[in-house]
Amino acid sequence: MLVRTRGQRWFAAVLLVIQAFAPATAWAADNVRLQLRWLHQFQFAGYYMALEKGFYRDAGLQVEILPGGPGSAKPMAALLADEADFAIANSGVIIARMAGDPVVALAAIMQRSPIVWIVRADSGIYSPHDLDGKRVMLMPEPESSELRITLAHEGIDPKQLQIQHTSFNPQDLIDGKTDAYDGYISNEPFWLRQQGVGYRLIDPHEYGVNFYNDVLITREGLLQERPEQVEAFTQASLAGWRYALEHIEESVQLIHRRFAPDKSLEHLRFEARELKKLIMPELVQLGHMNPGRWQTIAEDYVELGLAQGPVNLEGFIYRGPPKADNGLLYRALAGALAALLLVGGVALRFVHLTHRLRSEIELRRQAEEELRRSNSQLERLANTDRLTGQCSRLKLEDLAHAEIKRAERHDLPLSLAFLDIDHFKSINDQYGHDVGDLVLSGLAQKIKAQLRETDSLCRWGGEEFIILMPHTDLDHARVMAEKFRALLAAEPLVDQIRVTASFGVAQWQPGQGLGELVHCADLMLYRAKKLGRNRVEFFSHSHIQPLV
Repeated sequence: MLVRTRGQRWFAAVLLVIQAFAPATAWAADNVRLQLRWLHQFQFAGYYMALEKGFYRDAGLQVEILPGGPGSAKPMAALLADEADFAIANSGVIIARMAGDPVVALAAIMQRSPIVWIVRADSGIYSPHDLDGKRVMLMPEPESSELRITLAHEGIDPKQLQIQHTSFNPQDLIDGKTDAYDGYISNEPFWLRQQGVGYRLIDPHEYGVNFYNDVLITREGLLQERPEQVEAFTQASLAGWRYALEHIEESVQLIHRRFAPDKSLEHLRFEARELKKLIMPELVQLGHMNPGRWQTIAEDYVELGLAQGPVNLEGFIYRGPPKADNGLLYRALAGALAALLLVGGVALRFVHLTHRLRSEIELRRQAEEELRRSNSQLERLANTDRLTGQCSRLKLEDLAHAEIKRAERHDLPLSLAFLDIDHFKSINDQYGHDVGDLVLSGLAQKIKAQLRETDSLCRWGGEEFIILMPHTDLDHARVMAEKFRALLAAEPLVDQIRVTASFGVAQWQPGQGLGELVHCADLMLYRAKKLGRNRVEFFSHSHIQPLV
């Protein structure tokens, strides 16, 4: 007896609906080609599983999956040249659409982009501003757009950087041939851990850049000619992704065996865990696309000079199969109702139609409510650090700008403490990153419990945290920082693991922006590290002791 999983039963039901309303010969046994963005890896697991579990076959499709990578066709070019029927692209697909190319976005698999800069832990680079004058790798546009938009949001001219072409070899970071390597959060970090190299990430998401990635696309002509085939392929692919994310180990084993034998099982498992965080299947419906978010992405591309405005998304976002013209149906129903009136059965028919309409209204209300919840969850996720539950960097920047304006308007004190866990790399090296994550969460909880309601705690990046203290002068902020330092050093955080932290404290001065305030606190944090760690140093504008 054939036993179907929940995902397979769901897809079979959707397929029956599609087949019931589609012409019988519209897409039977069609051969279609899918062009990937890169070499075979877990990044494309959903399509492999749709093929392996028969979702494509059940949809009447015979699918050929074409790998990307060096020497392979570019997905967009292959699609427009009719060398592929479907392709995987990044958010740059909107640039092609605005330039007049007939491309349509069917589903966004990743709700967040995996593209980051990776810097060595010993580099002294913590934020985009620290890249000034440094050697920075960037892929050609639009592949590097998330990183370039980050620079634009931070007011950094790319001419201040030494731009290098991407080498696709993270060994260059280890060998000192570059200062910032652009890679995927789901890929190169695993390799660096294997090499025992400490690193930090500069993630565009922490600076308000929120792009989709791995967008399934097709040609407008194909959608117009064979809408049932496009719908069937899209639904089968999403069913494959559901299965892959619910059966990660099975998917990893299949990809290693059939598609990527050169990639270790451990590497594929790491990639799967990281990508699932970006796909967010627990929070957002697979493939979900928000028109407002696409509008913002398009405007960012216009700001970079990669596209010409005004932004027009008409026809770009796939809305599902075209709906039939119901005019004739309504006229027929009107005639039927008239006939039923003559025979006295109109009341029964009216009750039936009313019940059906109410059901459809309720279904639409539920769908709208689910969309509102998804958008609300996405907003909360953007404002909260996923590991510690505290403010994200983006949220703290919003809070800090508001507090600075309040301090200027009412002549109020405002202070900031920058703290860093001492020798945190040794904890990760000795106990593993899972224990390191517990240490970070434990530290955040311990400090948060001591803060006032008006204070804010933010995980700035890695093992660094910032405490924003409104209505607080420098002397009071020093006392609070010393209290936090002593509290952390007093007892173990996790399983007898003791940690200490170094603190840099600074008070906002009229005319300062957030960047200058953070810089002052960071200088003091650096001083605390140099003077032996596990101490508090404060920034005095009247006198700064030089480091010997």
